[in-house]
Amino acid sequence: VAVLLAIAYGSTAGGIATLIGTPTNGVLAGIPLVTAAVSSREWFMFAAPLSALLVVLVGLTLYFGFVRGTRLSLDPNSVNQAYRALGPVGRDEILVGAVQFLQFASFLIRQDVINDPDITGSEDLKAVNDATLACAAAVLLFVLPSARHPGELLLPWKVAQERVPWGVLLLMGGGFAIAKGFQDSQLTKYVGEAIAGFATEVGSLGLAYLVTAVVCFLTEVTSNTATAGIILPILASVSSETLMHPLSLLLPATIACSIAFMLPAATPPNSVVFATPWVRIGDFVKAGLVLNLLAIAVLSPVLLLMAQAVYDTGGPFPEWACLPGSCHWLPIPGLVDGRDVASQACVDISEGLCRLRSGV
Repeated sequence: VAVLLAIAYGSTAGGIATLIGTPTNGVLAGIPLVTAAVSSREWFMFAAPLSALLVVLVGLTLYFGFVRGTRLSLDPNSVNQAYRALGPVGRDEILVGAVQFLQFASFLIRQDVINDPDITGSEDLKAVNDATLACAAAVLLFVLPSARHPGELLLPWKVAQERVPWGVLLLMGGGFAIAKGFQDSQLTKYVGEAIAGFATEVGSLGLAYLVTAVVCFLTEVTSNTATAGIILPILASVSSETLMHPLSLLLPATIACSIAFMLPAATPPNSVVFATPWVRIGDFVKAGLVLNLLAIAVLSPVLLLMAQAVYDTGGPFPEWACLPGSCHWLPIPGLVDGRDVASQACVDISEGLCRLRSGV
């Protein structure tokens, strides 16, 4: 049981570290309000320490809950037999691994190398973003020939059509549509004012604890991708309405979508492990409740620290989040969220009128 739970929880904890590690991170990266700021390199700098810390919490929880005081008898012959059954590493596996490595390396060097015309000698490459690199890697799999299946490609279209979770894309689109409805109905304004008032009273750490705890336990009863697809666009709309730094809300919510360990429906790894005959729902609840509480208590302050260090979430509403059509960046000096600024965002409220963070 401990081994299977470790596989499920480890998959979730490791997936936090990269933008492509879990669909919930992809939902965040797809929100127009923060697309300009959430790149693979910055995300890795922010999330890798959280992922490592969560792995430690998983190990401690499973050790004290299931492993301590037990003896493990493992037959090396059965392990070797299962390993030999995998067969040797072939050319197809090497090519797929090389494409994955190139993709991840490109994510890390994109801003400093690929987007720099002084290095590449091309202004056109300044438009290359993480989505461009991800699509390029996918295209390579559709182009490179397979050695194991002569006459076929590494990734035939038929296989992609059958295996790609197209429903996730529809789920994400539905979340954006719901968020738009909330915004047009002025519900986001009401929610935003409530959150802003709460943040003023309890501070940024209290807000991080609140968002993380609420989203974490909400995710237990729904798919984490579904939760992210609905909650994140709504929080983005709230941020636009109130001119709070968008990532101060979105980062805790995104991470919280991946720290749901208590029920099988929460994450895909949980569902896969629960499908085996050896893990019962009681095992999930026993380990997951403790792990949820530990993750909320320990990760929230570290999350806040990393968010401020990488994304400056303690500062005022950033210029990159001021999108045309809903926001104007005006040269109005003043004190915004405790900082003196020479210019600031002004959100549209009606034809020809906009509102500053101070409410003016």
